[in-house]
Amino acid sequence: MKIMFCYDGSEISQKALAKTLEYFKAMKPNILLVTVAEQPLDASMENEALFEEVEKKKHFELRKQAEWVAEQGFEVDVVMAVGDAREMLIETVNRKDPDIVVIGRRGVSEMKRMLLGSVSAYLVRHAERPVLVMTLERS
Repeated sequence: MKIMFCYDGSEISQKALAKTLEYFKAMKPNILLVTVAEQPLDASMENEALFEEVEKKKHFELRKQAEWVAEQGFEVDVVMAVGDAREMLIETVNRKDPDIVVIGRRGVSEMKRMLLGSVSAYLVRHAERPVLVMTLERS
């Protein structure tokens, strides 16, 4: 079994990853950690420099989480994508062919969700795989 876990570095994402490992431990799945660095809309030098910092930080966090997952006894692989999170996650689903996609999301009000949309809602609508959305509250 291969689980694609969408990791954004947030506290919610870390909690959802821990729950995922707990829930699926008996199946001994391979874990594919995926994170996306979104490029700035403005290509100014300042934004490019800021993007490079964010990309480095995301890569570091992704590797750190991968090491933690491996310490828990799971086979783990990572994907670092650059672009629109929704598009990059769907592209990764299509390319890596996981059995299930897992994503954590913040517990926000229905109105806020309608106004902002969400990556998790997009995955549910467009991924041609089962998607498990974990709604968790921050501590």
